[in-house]
Amino acid sequence: GEDETFLEPRNAGESASLYEHCARAIDRSLTRGAHGLPLFGTGDWNDGMNRVGRQGRGESVWMAFFLDAVFDAFVPVCRARGDATRVDRYMTHRAELRAAVEANAWDGDWYLRAFYDDGTPLGSSKSEECKIDALAQAWSVLSGVASAERGERAMDAALRHLVSERDGLVRLLTPPFENTPHDPGYIKGYVKGVRENGGQYTHAALWVVAALAKLGRRDRAFRVLDMLNPIRHSRTEAEARVYRVEPYVVAADVYGAPPHVGRGGWTWYTGSAGWMIRVAMESILGVRVVEGRTIEISPCVPDEWPEFTVNLRLPATGDSYAIRVVNPGGRADRVVGVTVDGRTAATRDGKALVTIAGDGGTHRVEVTLGASPPSGNEGAR
Repeated sequence: GEDETFLEPRNAGESASLYEHCARAIDRSLTRGAHGLPLFGTGDWNDGMNRVGRQGRGESVWMAFFLDAVFDAFVPVCRARGDATRVDRYMTHRAELRAAVEANAWDGDWYLRAFYDDGTPLGSSKSEECKIDALAQAWSVLSGVASAERGERAMDAALRHLVSERDGLVRLLTPPFENTPHDPGYIKGYVKGVRENGGQYTHAALWVVAALAKLGRRDRAFRVLDMLNPIRHSRTEAEARVYRVEPYVVAADVYGAPPHVGRGGWTWYTGSAGWMIRVAMESILGVRVVEGRTIEISPCVPDEWPEFTVNLRLPATGDSYAIRVVNPGGRADRVVGVTVDGRTAATRDGKALVTIAGDGGTHRVEVTLGASPPSGNEGAR
């Protein structure tokens, strides 16, 4: 019956491999409620929504998307270890979650956020407060669960309702909780527009950027990332007087309702800082190390960018890669060519694939961007 507890962890007298720890965490999450979705409990990602499912019946739409992404990453590990029982269990659960999401979580223009214990939808166009939540829309795309049509529509709704270029904000949800008869949790205790309650929660806002990039919306993805850059909130004295926190570190939250619109909150927040560098590097610049063997380069940058450079050091091997990406024709749809130390390297599906040498040396990579073939669908939006 306890919602939360403070305790000193003690040794349980049991040990297990890292793999088993991960698998048990996933096993614990294989719950389902009346709509076939994972139980919300006393908080999913958003711990401020700690009373949505406190009676054990509330369900999380976001968790369905997130679990799908976890299965995508972890099932290959299970297969490699010969754990056929878990592979079967996870793949069956994944199929059932996908069916439940498509049948019960689509609100008509975007995805619901959750269901309360009594079955009332949270994050619905019919809700008076929290009509739409950024988390569900972004993860519908990031997980790959949403169809192309629904993913596009969900992100269109997020851009329309949650992204404010005028204020330089990506709100987590809107409108804020204030008078709703349902009790979502301590999130409602925050003044409207503060922190998760209708402000920008930068951690989630960066997932919005990643989702836009995954959809190929190159111009908009970069514009939204640029909005989140703290220096953009302090370019003038007037802006600095509104923002009121350090412009050289990431803030966990930026307030989203009058009279404090644009005021920064909790700064030096490593969770958001880590995601900001990862989204900038992997989703926008498109540089990603895959399984320690390959550098994949697939930029998602505006056509107006003539070029950019990335200096990448790999501590595991001691290699360094000086990567220069050029856009000679003013079309950044896809990678059309790549050389490594002057020699042609592989491309696949519009991505550059650079094999990590592992020799501790310095290597020069030049990537050329260009237009998609006439039949392609990757144009900037």
